Amino acid sequence: MQYEETNYIGYDGTHMFMALWKPDDDKPRALLIVLHGLGSHAGDFKNLGEYFANRGLAVFIPDLRGFGHYSGIMGHVMRFDEYIEDIQNLVMQVKDRYLNKITFLFGSSLGGVNAIRYVKTYPKTVDGLILHCPAVSQTLGIGKGTRVAGQILSWLNVKKYFSSGLNYEDASRNPSVIKEHETDPLRFDDVTPRFGIEGLKASEDAFNSASMIKMPVLLQQAGEDKLVSPNRSKEFFENLLSEDKTWHLYEGLYHELHVEPESAQVLGDMENWLAKRLPT
Repeated sequence: MQYEETNYIGYDGTHMFMALWKPDDDKPRALLIVLHGLGSHAGDFKNLGEYFANRGLAVFIPDLRGFGHYSGIMGHVMRFDEYIEDIQNLVMQVKDRYLNKITFLFGSSLGGVNAIRYVKTYPKTVDGLILHCPAVSQTLGIGKGTRVAGQILSWLNVKKYFSSGLNYEDASRNPSVIKEHETDPLRFDDVTPRFGIEGLKASEDAFNSASMIKMPVLLQQAGEDKLVSPNRSKEFFENLLSEDKTWHLYEGLYHELHVEPESAQVLGDMENWLAKRLPT
């Protein structure tokens, strides 16, 4: 297994950081593109990158616009469609590097929203979709006053930051992961009003996109998720048009499935699903 730090070019020409884990022979069986969630970055998925690179996949994990190593305004986008076009550039770049390889798109939490909206817009560029606890819902509602204030500040394009309200102990039961998040200089959990309002719109749009998705889908959901609603995720899953769709509910697990104490089971289920769809 090899590790490489590279970059990809966004829709507007911005160069953004990307981590790559690949097999030693640099001849991957397939490609896996991983989209992180709110406040996160590529390094948070190191274990997933290593796991699948050791099993013959090339795993590309970008820092998305506004997070990680990003050089512009943190926690901010004007439109969530910017992510769709960034991902399209990324997918094309990855597929140009490794020609004619089966490609899967993975999205965790808010990354799941971006992945869903991407495959709705570009349904033929990837061969399958994997979702971990997609943020097609919010467990905690946003009060009307806060929403109106955010909308006004969004219209004014005010760059004042709002806290996302993320409590790391609500995201994971793994003490070492919680400690890493608390001391990680690349974590950025605050967002601008525009990001917040556009994110809520994107979340609802992603939920309503289920009936437009026909490709193979694996949805893995934490049973004790404190950040998104498992019931809402199941409803999204049931609404998928795909005839090849798989649901896994992990009772007792928290939101960050890939680093929960039971991550071996989660990654193993993901590996088994991929194995059935990879060339021999």
